[in-house]
Amino acid sequence: MKRILYIIGTAVIFIMVGCGKPLSKGADDELIVLVAKEDRVAARKILTKIFSDTLYTPAPEPYYKAKFVKPSDLQIVRHHPNLIALSINDDLTNPGTRLVKSILPEESYLRSKKNNPFIQTHEPYAKLQTMLLINGNSMESIVSAVEIQGLEIYENFENQFIERQSRFLFKRARKEELEQKVLKKHGFSLLIPWGFTVVQDSVETSILWIGKEEPFRWLVFHWEEGMVIQNISDAEQFSLEIPQRIFGHIQYSDYKFNISPTMFNDWSGWRITGLWESLEESQGGPFIAYTFYDGITNRTYYIHALIFNPGDDKYLLLRQLDIIAHTFFVDETS
Repeated sequence: MKRILYIIGTAVIFIMVGCGKPLSKGADDELIVLVAKEDRVAARKILTKIFSDTLYTPAPEPYYKAKFVKPSDLQIVRHHPNLIALSINDDLTNPGTRLVKSILPEESYLRSKKNNPFIQTHEPYAKLQTMLLINGNSMESIVSAVEIQGLEIYENFENQFIERQSRFLFKRARKEELEQKVLKKHGFSLLIPWGFTVVQDSVETSILWIGKEEPFRWLVFHWEEGMVIQNISDAEQFSLEIPQRIFGHIQYSDYKFNISPTMFNDWSGWRITGLWESLEESQGGPFIAYTFYDGITNRTYYIHALIFNPGDDKYLLLRQLDIIAHTFFVDETS
């Protein structure tokens, strides 16, 4: 057995866990919420404050989907990657409160009730697992604490999501020969999972386009020599020209189009999100793109991820492309 220390805000606990834990199993974008039936409405309000991101496809698709489970069923779901147990009062007839109290040491239980209601643990029952214990006196006090701790909680879940998905995408097999070919030809490369193929690769048009079908997933890298964007207005104009320049029959929709400053790996640039649509057919879907200038290669890059998966979930597929895109690097020796 070993002791796991986890700190979030001012809450500190130790939890005893076994060393020979299995790998957590379940959907990475699903939250298993252990809460009393009578507290589910309150739980949904609290979780919406923390996990508020939504992908528009164009229908809204939440980044994380909550699945409510009886607290007594912890043993059934304990190997899921995302566990949340909720207590919003000190009534020990409430099964959610009884569960949280049984997990926490007495001192931690009492301290969190009075102070910070959020306690997050890493790998309590399985590897690559996060468990969030919400232990407050009322919904109002918990919602108030979300304003302080919510972003940190969300980022912890996001970091685990990326770690688990990266393991799925890259640990089994990669197209390493293709990665080296791209690096030699273009002065940049990325990690390319097995199953992705080259759709277009051209020095003349400055395009590297890889993809995968069923459903369609495209990741396109385009570049121009020199710094062609210096502010958000330049970035927006540059971005809006890209779809038709590369695809010919695609444009970005005005609906939910957004551009904002970001850090892409070590580069300062802009993140563009929204919906793409075909000018020829009734097709479209969500996209994520990044544009930035790299001084080593003296290029302005545009990295564009989009999917077409009508009628089915799109969040996970787009996030996978985003993770692949973030493995981008340039040859610093050239």
